[in-house]
Amino acid sequence: MDGRLASLGPNQPMTPALALLVLVTLPQLLAAPDVGMDSGGGGGGAPRTGPQVLLVRTPGMRAVQEVTEAFSEGVRVQFQQVSMGDSPSELARTRELAQSARLLVAIGQPALELLVGARAHIVYALAPDPPSGAIGTNTSAPPVQVFRALQQLRPKTHRILAISSERGHHRVMAARGAARSLGMELIDVSVTGGDAAIRALRELFLPSPEELIRAGGPPSAGQVDAIWLGADPQLINMQVLQFVLRLQIQRGVPVIAATRQQVYFGAMMAVDWPPEAVGRHLAWQVNQLLHDPAHMELVARDHPSGNPEIVVNAHAARRLGIRLERARHNAGWKVVEQ
Repeated sequence: MDGRLASLGPNQPMTPALALLVLVTLPQLLAAPDVGMDSGGGGGGAPRTGPQVLLVRTPGMRAVQEVTEAFSEGVRVQFQQVSMGDSPSELARTRELAQSARLLVAIGQPALELLVGARAHIVYALAPDPPSGAIGTNTSAPPVQVFRALQQLRPKTHRILAISSERGHHRVMAARGAARSLGMELIDVSVTGGDAAIRALRELFLPSPEELIRAGGPPSAGQVDAIWLGADPQLINMQVLQFVLRLQIQRGVPVIAATRQQVYFGAMMAVDWPPEAVGRHLAWQVNQLLHDPAHMELVARDHPSGNPEIVVNAHAARRLGIRLERARHNAGWKVVEQ
């Protein structure tokens, strides 16, 4: 691999120069001969032929299965698929199998992180934090589309709280500009992990009498109109999600989810592409990589074609006093009863 690609830091923006470097390097990677060796007995190992395309799934996620099914319907080559597993031995076997593949497809952030460093090129989906220069399919809509949909449901929304770690810094910067363009303000709370996120949110929204005395007055969260989870999706584990959903109920603050799966758990809304569209676009990327690795659209098209869907939890919206009559009939809106 080109040393400039290997030395890139995580989440580095895709500049024109980097895009050109990716397109120049990809054909060399995909055309490289398979040098994997058979681990059987005997003296020197014999060359073995691995799968041309290996798909590695993150276990335990319904969306991963839905993306995989749509991918399998659209991809034009035979491929092998495996679950990455959970135990050390299963993870080691998956890494070993990946060494003999020519192209790797990682579905889910854990699967992607397991495969980083493999010789073959990696295409990803359902991974919010891919390596710089990676080609894949992003699921969530740009912040400007998310915030515009929120304005349609709650026109008086002005201040949006984003909670993130250092990993989400670049998304916060982009979201701040998007909010400003819509006459809104993004307030960022920076934390180091899930436990710290809960502590910060509790201090803002549910302070103890001692915390109120130390602060000298009511918390500043009284001016927050919504909580956005898309700044750092990996930060939102089940404990954090349950806590913000509690705030949505107790404090009447809408939770804007990173994915529709969080809407099914109770968040008020999300703006993203359905898993079926993600799987079809992932298949298009793999087909294109194998047929024409230098195709410029591989870099430019990092999300499915068409508009994302606005998914609204009807029960949560009703509790927040939001009327959904118009949303139910709007193109691109999906109201779910959960």
